[in-house]
Amino acid sequence: MTASLETFAKVRALHDRTTNPGEKAAAAGRMEALARSAGMTVAEALSKLDAPAAHPQPRSFFEDLFNTPEHKAWEAKRERERASRRSELLKVYGSEAAVFADTPREAAMRAACAPLITRRPITGGEMDTLDGWSGVFDGRSKLPDSVREAVSGAWPLPRTVAEAWAEFDAAERLDSDRCVFAYEYSPEHWVEARRYVLEELLDTLPARSLNDLRARLSWFDYHNAREIHPDPAEERVRLATLRADIERMGARIRESGTDGVPVSAGSGAVQSGRGDIRHETSNVGHAHISRSPDPAPSPVQSGQPVDLPDAGNQKGSVDRTHPLRRTNAEKRRAVLDLLRVNAGNPGNNFSDREIARRAGVSPQTVGNIRKARS
Repeated sequence: MTASLETFAKVRALHDRTTNPGEKAAAAGRMEALARSAGMTVAEALSKLDAPAAHPQPRSFFEDLFNTPEHKAWEAKRERERASRRSELLKVYGSEAAVFADTPREAAMRAACAPLITRRPITGGEMDTLDGWSGVFDGRSKLPDSVREAVSGAWPLPRTVAEAWAEFDAAERLDSDRCVFAYEYSPEHWVEARRYVLEELLDTLPARSLNDLRARLSWFDYHNAREIHPDPAEERVRLATLRADIERMGARIRESGTDGVPVSAGSGAVQSGRGDIRHETSNVGHAHISRSPDPAPSPVQSGQPVDLPDAGNQKGSVDRTHPLRRTNAEKRRAVLDLLRVNAGNPGNNFSDREIARRAGVSPQTVGNIRKARS
């Protein structure tokens, strides 16, 4: 009726404007014909034409909420901060292309996993998988042995806790930098698979030096800073590993005859990091340079899985040089963790608002991430 109503309105305007009886009669006849063709009387057409225009309704409560001046001001402030950070990073990397360029480690894993790339149907299309595995959407528990072996063999596995933390932390920093340029950035599946292997190493490798213990505490701090309730089974593994570290250190203290006796700074084996735990890594921030003695074998050092339930743990930034404020990458991974929990518990799903509250993001961000994964 829209086109007919527009014509009806024009004829009505002519009818009301003219003072010529013939034109007025002709316009009235034309109005009646137009109304009849639309299945209405002239009175009904006039009523519809005179009705006040309906105000467009927001598509959702959240759309209305995010169009408030307060939210727009917050978005503008955040964009200014990101623009400032992008400027800083361009001075470091030289170009945006360099930010996203594969590191040697990433290039090696890409080449190792290339034969495993397969396509899997999803809503509205297809997506790349590694031997059927879809990265963080499937999580650690579903990581195929073929993918685990590929990422474990493509680049030397860390032999110490300090080396594992250094590699993990460097990958997190790089992802955070990339998120500054592309908020919806997601690492490649082989990068995610390697991260899961590193998480297992950080959970299970025995600490053999003071730097290993410092790295383990950084790993614990990272989980604390994520502000997501940890998986109890994984927490038990971490605490058991830490307890074994402490018992091992206690035995060495007793063997050195210093049990219960204060050791002056720099003089004791444990205090200095030498003696039985000599040659500790001098800089946790540099991977693959530790000269610590070979630790006891760990299942994941050979690329073998550890029997841990999947909690979707992701990267983090927790040492004292890092701000406590979570990065975009951390927030995005927190949302993905909760969405994956939803998928596994269809009868007890969290709402987008609840996911946003738990992950510390806006419900709109949750919706965007949900759309990106479907």
